[in-house]
Amino acid sequence: MLLKIIIVIACVILVYIIWQWQELKKFARTDYEIKSGKVQREYKAAVLADLHGFQYGKDNIRLLDAIRSGQPDLILIPGDMVVSRKSDTYETALKILEELCRIAPVYYSYGNHESRAHIRKSEYQEKFFAFENKVKELGIHVLHNETEAFGELAVTGLEIPLSCYKKGVDVPLPQDYLEKTLPEQTEDTFQVLLAHNPRYAKEYADWGADLTFCGHNHGGLIRIPGVGSLISPQFQWFPKYDAGAFDFEGKKVIVSRGLGTHTFHIRIFNRAELVFMVIKPQDIA
Repeated sequence: MLLKIIIVIACVILVYIIWQWQELKKFARTDYEIKSGKVQREYKAAVLADLHGFQYGKDNIRLLDAIRSGQPDLILIPGDMVVSRKSDTYETALKILEELCRIAPVYYSYGNHESRAHIRKSEYQEKFFAFENKVKELGIHVLHNETEAFGELAVTGLEIPLSCYKKGVDVPLPQDYLEKTLPEQTEDTFQVLLAHNPRYAKEYADWGADLTFCGHNHGGLIRIPGVGSLISPQFQWFPKYDAGAFDFEGKKVIVSRGLGTHTFHIRIFNRAELVFMVIKPQDIA
C-alpha cells in the first residue's frame, strides 16, 4: 500500500514538473483600449515587462513575431529585462532589444533589477554598464526619471528607491517623491508613465499619469481562479495590484503578469503576458 502511495505521489510530481516546463514556454497576448480627448489620432503600444532574460524560441523569435504582428507604433518596457546577478541575461536582453528597435521606437524604464545593477557597486556592475551603453547606442530611449515626447504622448520613466522593493515590508514612497523627482507635466498632453512597482498605483494616478504600465509582481506567481494572486515577489500575501487593469477616476494603471521569472520559476493559472494598448481619440468608436 505504501509503495502505491509513493508511486502515485511521484507520478503527480512528474506530471506537475512536465506541465510547468511546458507552461513556462508559453505566453498570452492581452489587449486593452483607452480613449482620451488629449489625442487626435490612434496610438498602439506593445508592453514588455519582466522578461528577465527569458527566451521564447531561439533569440525570442516567437515573442518578436507576436510583437511584429501587432504592428505597434511604439514599444514600452517598464523594467526588469534582465536578472541583475546573471550577466548572461544581459546578452539575451540586448539581442531582443536590437530587434525591437527595428519594429518601433523603444522606451525603457528600469525596474529593481536594473536599478540594483546600476546603483550598487558589485562584481556585475561593470557588465551592466557595458550593457546600458550598448542599449543607448541602439537608439533606445532609456528614461531615468525623464520624459520624452512621442507624437501627442508624453512618456515618462520612473525609477524609485531600492528600499521600496524590500521583501516582507510595506514601504511607502517618500513624501511627494513623484513631484520632486519627475519632470513637470503639460496638462493637455496625454501622460504615459512607466513605473515598475505597482504597489504605488494610486500615487501614479494622483501624480497625473493618464496611463501607467507596471510589472514586478509576475501576476503573483500562483493565481487562484476567481480570487487573484497568492503572493507577490516581495512576499506580500494577496497583493492588491497583482495583474490586470485598475481605474482611478478615469486614470488607468495596467499591471502586466510579465514575460519571465527568476528565482522561483513558477506559473500556476498565471500565464506569461504580452500587453497591447490602443490609445484612441475620445470620439472614435
